[in-house]
Amino acid sequence: MKINTVFFGASPYSTIVLKKLATLTDFPIVSVVSKTDKAVGRHLSVLANPVSLLAQKLKLPLLKTDQFDQNFIKKFKDLKPDLALVVAYGPPFFTPDMLDIPRFKIINIHPSPLPRYRGATPGPWQIINGETDSAVSFFQLDPLPDHGPLLAQIPLSISATDTADTFYQKAFHLATDNLEKTLLNYIKNPQKLIPQNHSQKTYFPKFTKLNAQINWTWPKPKIERFVRALLPWPVAWTYVQNQSGLKLKMKMFPDNIVQIEDKTKTSWPEIEKYYTIIDK
Repeated sequence: MKINTVFFGASPYSTIVLKKLATLTDFPIVSVVSKTDKAVGRHLSVLANPVSLLAQKLKLPLLKTDQFDQNFIKKFKDLKPDLALVVAYGPPFFTPDMLDIPRFKIINIHPSPLPRYRGATPGPWQIINGETDSAVSFFQLDPLPDHGPLLAQIPLSISATDTADTFYQKAFHLATDNLEKTLLNYIKNPQKLIPQNHSQKTYFPKFTKLNAQINWTWPKPKIERFVRALLPWPVAWTYVQNQSGLKLKMKMFPDNIVQIEDKTKTSWPEIEKYYTIIDK
């Protein structure tokens, strides 16, 4: 059995699954699809994303795109895929006519117990909300975001020290451990799917630097979770005022580590007598 597979991914976490998929002889990769190279950083250096770099290292066919236009859709169809696997790809979203191109459809791996925590940032929000039980969901894409029926859902615990990064690392390694078994079970019986209970859906917005500001009216445990949840990006922050009355931004990290703009990281107890936290 050879199930020709197209892999879509654009995040460092995508590479965790891609490495495993590349070893599965039943699922030969006919192409990896990732985003076009972007200029990043202060010097606007053009860098390939981690998925593109790994595909090149593994000598896998590679397509780069930022839109699913008719030109790309034709390339996708010409690959004659049996299956597509999506891991942390993000927009653009798959068009309805793309969903039926692979005979076994398009499968997404989502690090939450769907239908709960749909959306682009399920990891941080589960931590912020104090969840301790999560899951990795394998589901079949349909025209609505994170809406399609489930292939499998593997339980995952969230620890009291998890950051977004450690949570995603655990989630996608768990997905990798269960990848071959889940895909093989699905290929053997592609109709054996579990509809999501849409009445239980929850959705939380994507984080930006703006909404990473700490709300000091929250209880202390929620603030601590918020700080952990926003690592490695966008990092929780607040305003402080120095003894001269100058208002500055201060990033906050676990264990009372802080970084005032244009300064190095330090411990808050070492500097708190020189600064006052302000809400606005």
